[in-house]
Amino acid sequence: MTLEEFRAEMDAYWQSVNEEADALKDSYVALERLRALYGKLDAAERDMADQVISAWLLEDHEGRQWDALVLVTDLAITAAIPALDTLSDRLATSTAPDAAQLAARVRKKINELAAVREG
Repeated sequence: MTLEEFRAEMDAYWQSVNEEADALKDSYVALERLRALYGKLDAAERDMADQVISAWLLEDHEGRQWDALVLVTDLAITAAIPALDTLSDRLATSTAPDAAQLAARVRKKINELAAVREG
C-alpha cells in the first residue's frame, strides 16, 4: 500500500469515527477509536500513520488538527516534531485569538517529544 492510499484510508476512518462521535454526542469516541487503530498497526503502517498524523497537524481543519495534536501527545509520535515546529511558526504569526496560547502548548509538546526521542 502506498502512502497516498494509506492516507486516504486514514482520512476516511477519521471521518467515520468523527461522525460516530457526533451521533453519540461524545467527542472522545473518535480519539479512542484512532488510538485503538494505531495500536493495531505494524511498524511499517505506524511509520505511514505517523506521516499522516503529522500532515493533519498542518491542515486547516481544526477538528482533525486537534485530534492529531492529542494523538501525537498521547502516542509520543516523535516523528511529528518537524510538523509541530512548522505549526508553532504558523501560530507565532497568527492573529487568531487563541494562537499564542496554542503556540505555547505546541512548543511544550515539542520539548516533551524531543526528550522522549533523546531519552
